[in-house]
Amino acid sequence: MKRVLLIGELNQTISTINRYLETKFQAQMCMDNLELVKGMVKVFEPDMAIVCLVGVGELDKRILDYFETRRRTIPVILIGTPEECKFFQEYYEGEQFDYLTRPTTLTELMDKCSSVLQSEEDDVVIEGDEATETEKEVAFKKRILLVDDSGILLRSVKAMLVDKYEVAVATDGQKAIERARRRKPDLILLDYEMPVMDGKETLEVLRQDDELKDIPVVFLTSIANRDSINSVLKYKPEGYLLKPIDQNRMFETIEAILGIS
Repeated sequence: MKRVLLIGELNQTISTINRYLETKFQAQMCMDNLELVKGMVKVFEPDMAIVCLVGVGELDKRILDYFETRRRTIPVILIGTPEECKFFQEYYEGEQFDYLTRPTTLTELMDKCSSVLQSEEDDVVIEGDEATETEKEVAFKKRILLVDDSGILLRSVKAMLVDKYEVAVATDGQKAIERARRRKPDLILLDYEMPVMDGKETLEVLRQDDELKDIPVVFLTSIANRDSINSVLKYKPEGYLLKPIDQNRMFETIEAILGIS
């Protein structure tokens, strides 16, 4: 029986969810405290974690950092309002994290859990050479951090990349630096024209950080005249791409920088 760790404020709502989960899974409740979560993960060894934000004043993001950096094989579902889910999606994306917005039903939650755990089982049952290649693909998937203040561009470019790369997103320079420090990407696609902290300023901060200074950066710019391009290139990025993004050109640039044939 699959094991599900339910994390949140121990209130009536989470108790109800736990009882419902117990009809199909081995479920265990845990307070939203980082040290308690670490201990429970070690003892309980869950196949999946659910973080319920109902009744939680402010979730300690270190809990999600812990799963992202130390327990990457455990899928995590966050349950919250659309605003709460949108906030956390800016920091925690990729295949490990999924979201369920309130109001929702217990049936929808159960369907989501079954879907996530079934995909985990599907990955495990592959046999022979195919399994070996699949494992290699997952283990060596390059991570790209995509930074732009346009939600439309983030969604469209991420959709182009997600089949070949692990993609994280940030909507401004400061969030990009925070994400890169939390989990270092292999390459950053960085919008040059952003309010508050633009691409130039973001690149300068990256180059001054000993841990991040070697990350290749490709600027994204919508201004195509020669003077603008020269102003972009003087900051010595590894490349630049013009908006709207041409998918073939983007892949050629990324693959050349990352040495992917």
